[in-house]
Amino acid sequence: MSDKAFGQMEEVFINDGLGLSTSFKKNSSKEEFFEVLRNLYHQTELLTDSFIESCSKSGKPVDCKMGCGWCCHQSVFASTHEMLYLVHYLKSRYKPDAIKGVAERALSKSQKTKGMTRSELLGNKIACPLLQNNKCMVYSARPMACRIYLSSDVNTCIERYQKPAQEGVRPALFKFILDAGRYMNFGFVSGLKNKGLHSNEAPLEWLLNDLINKENAMEEWLEGAILNDAYEFE
Repeated sequence: MSDKAFGQMEEVFINDGLGLSTSFKKNSSKEEFFEVLRNLYHQTELLTDSFIESCSKSGKPVDCKMGCGWCCHQSVFASTHEMLYLVHYLKSRYKPDAIKGVAERALSKSQKTKGMTRSELLGNKIACPLLQNNKCMVYSARPMACRIYLSSDVNTCIERYQKPAQEGVRPALFKFILDAGRYMNFGFVSGLKNKGLHSNEAPLEWLLNDLINKENAMEEWLEGAILNDAYEFE
C-alpha cells in the first residue's frame, strides 16, 4: 500500500470513529452511551466479517475461533469507557460469586503486572481474569484490542504463548484489521475528549481491578471525572 493510500485509509477510519462518537450527546444517560459504543463494536464486527469473507474467497486462512484462547494470556490494553461497559455487562449477567472470582483474579494479575518492566509486561503470559474454561466471559463486551486481534496461523499464536519474551516471535496477525480498529477507536476517543469525557488506556486487569468494586463509576465518568491515568511505558 502506498503512503498516500495508507494515509487515506487512516483518515477514513478515524472519521468513522469520530462520527460515531458525535451521536452521543453530552449529559445523556449511560444506557445511551452504551448504545453508541455497541454501534462502534457492531461496525467493527461488520468490517471484520467482510474481511474474513474476502479471505475465504481468496483462500487465505483465518484461524481465530471461540475457545482458542492462546491470545488471552498476554497483555491487553483497554480504555476507560470500554471497561466501564465491560464491567456493566459482567454485573448484568453473572452472579456475585462469579464476579467475586473475576475481581480476585484481576487483583492477583494486577499485583504481578504492576511490578513488571516494559519487556516483562509485553512478554507476560498470565491468563486474562475474564478467561473461564478457555472462553471469554464477556465476549460480546470485549474491548477493541481483542476484537481486532485476528490471526492467519494459530501455530504462531501458540509459539508466542510458549516463547513470550523471545524477540521476533509474533502471531501472524492481519495488519489491515489491526490498523482499521485502532484508527476507529482513536477517532471515537478523540470525539469523547471533545465532549469532556476522558478515556485513558491501561492494562485491562488494572482497570478491571479499579472499576469492578467502584460504585457510581459510570456516573462520575459521564460528569467528566478522570478515573485512571494513561499508562506510559518507561
